[in-house]
Amino acid sequence: MKSNCSRHFIFAAVGALAALGLGMADAQAGPAPCSLLSSAEISAAVGVTVGAAQPIGTTGCSWSAPHMIVTVSLWDASKWSKMKAGLPGVTVSSVAGLGDDAFFSTLGSAEKQFTTLTIKKGDTAYVIKVYGGSAAEQMSGEKTLAGKVLAKL
Repeated sequence: MKSNCSRHFIFAAVGALAALGLGMADAQAGPAPCSLLSSAEISAAVGVTVGAAQPIGTTGCSWSAPHMIVTVSLWDASKWSKMKAGLPGVTVSSVAGLGDDAFFSTLGSAEKQFTTLTIKKGDTAYVIKVYGGSAAEQMSGEKTLAGKVLAKL
């Protein structure tokens, strides 16, 4: 059940960003999403052993473990202000020290929250999501993984 909920949230988040008119980044413009993180880096950041990288089209990548999914997606940052504005019911909070700009988006009730870390670096927005664990655990893992991604750019 947790896995289905997480998968539905992935599709909802991608759909919401698409509804805002935000385009996926051109995969040819930068590194392949699956090359940005290794399974070992993710496992160390989230405390769970994840499997091999699985591409999500040409602009995303996911790594899975029981009750945990980690994704990285690349988006066109030309509409950064729309991305950062958020959607109804989503709390947006700035994060200092990552890329050119960064923010956490939080959605859900106190019992089950979903967080997403979005980082702008140049013309690309990197969206990192840890599905599973508490909001604090998600944020910690996402921030750690963001540092690893930025170090490779």
